[in-house]
Amino acid sequence: MEDEKEKVFTIIQNYLKMPPVVIWGSGATVPFGLPSMWKLNEIIKTDIREFDQDCDNLEIELGKEKYIEIMPQIRNIIWDAISEVDQEVLQKVLISNNVEFHGIKKLVEKISDAHPKVTNIITTNYDRIIENVLSFYGIPFTDGFLGKDLSMFDENLFSDKNIVNIVKVHGSLNWFDLDGDIRYLQNNIKNSVPQIICPGKNKYQETYKSPYRELIQKSDLYINSANSFLVVGFGFNDEHLTPRIKTKIRKGVPIVVITKIISETCLQEIEGAEKYLLIEEHDKDSTRVTVKERNLEKQIIILEGNYWSLNNFIEII
Repeated sequence: MEDEKEKVFTIIQNYLKMPPVVIWGSGATVPFGLPSMWKLNEIIKTDIREFDQDCDNLEIELGKEKYIEIMPQIRNIIWDAISEVDQEVLQKVLISNNVEFHGIKKLVEKISDAHPKVTNIITTNYDRIIENVLSFYGIPFTDGFLGKDLSMFDENLFSDKNIVNIVKVHGSLNWFDLDGDIRYLQNNIKNSVPQIICPGKNKYQETYKSPYRELIQKSDLYINSANSFLVVGFGFNDEHLTPRIKTKIRKGVPIVVITKIISETCLQEIEGAEKYLLIEEHDKDSTRVTVKERNLEKQIIILEGNYWSLNNFIEII
């Protein structure tokens, strides 16, 4: 067992020896209490009478034309649901030495350890957990805004040294439309419109607008130049990010995926990769590892310990 553990750890360290681009999905924040897509689906069913009560796929359902007129209402419901929990998580962050968030802090510190001390994170999430954790620990970061009320998006704030770049391709809880300008605000105020791109096919039309156009371009740049990928809780359902990641890993760029449950979509998209390692929960006290090394058969290894948890995984690298 110790030999297998050492083998897995060595492969992970080898795959991620070049600082990875981090792909951060909703599965990364569900452990902190943020609502999953399933939970958001149930909330919308409760709050909107005309919403299909048999819906089991929010992404597909919200792509239907019948919801176009009430999309602003749906957007506000999603914003409210996530924002409420986001504020609760912020209170936990403010409790000194709260070990729940050490994984995020250590992840950024380890990736940023090498010159030029930069971490690139691409996320489809709206919440501000990463930003709040980094702020609490005094770690410099940017999401393209100055982080002050009424500041405007400036893609030049992203840097290639001494920074954590957070590319939020679907928007953020703190971004609002004020009279046609996208502004940073701490709270939703009167006459402001939350700038989050809801699930569904219509989201691709919205990404042609600023700042999403620039953020998509930035995510493309980071993915295309990546030497490795660390994927945390991302289900590979995004039709923009997934094909670009897929192209890179098929050319030999290594990818490590950690999540509670590896989705069928993830397995399908990963299958053509030359080098990958997938980490998921096996049972309460063990981890299932699926590993593929170049020119070798795929192998499944069961390890004692919960290495699919970010706090525990980070000790490996």
